[in-house]
Amino acid sequence: MKNIMSAVTRTLAQVFDPAFLKVFILGILTTIAAMVVTWFLANYLKDQFILTEFDWQWVNSFFQWLLDIDWIFNIIFFFLMGVFFPPIATIFMSLYLDDIVDAVEDKHYPGHKAGKRLGVSHLAYLALRLAFMIILLNIIVIPLYIFFFWLPFVPLVIFYTLNSYLLGWGYYEMVAVRHLGIKEASRHRKSIRGQVLGGGFMITLLYTLPVINLTAPILGAAILAHIFHLTIRSEGQDL
Repeated sequence: MKNIMSAVTRTLAQVFDPAFLKVFILGILTTIAAMVVTWFLANYLKDQFILTEFDWQWVNSFFQWLLDIDWIFNIIFFFLMGVFFPPIATIFMSLYLDDIVDAVEDKHYPGHKAGKRLGVSHLAYLALRLAFMIILLNIIVIPLYIFFFWLPFVPLVIFYTLNSYLLGWGYYEMVAVRHLGIKEASRHRKSIRGQVLGGGFMITLLYTLPVINLTAPILGAAILAHIFHLTIRSEGQDL
């Protein structure tokens, strides 16, 4: 918990540093573009949902009942927005991840900088893989969201637990592979899974807060960069 809080406070304290601020502003503009893409995608899926005809009449009647109840339909629409926004924003964020981590390491860990940058193509691959996993697993657990819809907080617990794990794992890997091989990065992540999950929870929380969610990809990458370095340091490892 101490490392997570240190990661958050150090990240927030660096927001107005010139090197970080440039990436921060570019990242927010890119995240806005991601929100626009997400909105159009969610609208497209909504339209397909409306136009879909099923072989069983009772299924069509059920979905028509859902559409007739505005608040239920709005929940479905914003759920789609919530599912697709983090992975799409993560893909856009991959354009700047090297710059984000460089800014963090230049200020806080100058003696432990990565030997090389991953490059946009490698980061894009990692981001696309993470985006695919987020979308796929959130779609798979939709029946759980529906089944537990009437129980207070249970769908939120499922949502935050699943996405905290995925975002923590994905963002950690994009930071750690700059320093460690894939196998070693995986080993280290498993040894600090609780802290990675905590970092993922902070990212998921940022994504669910209006306006603040514009900063989620950038702040999330910085938070996981700190968690990586703080845990490596506490283990006494050399990078």
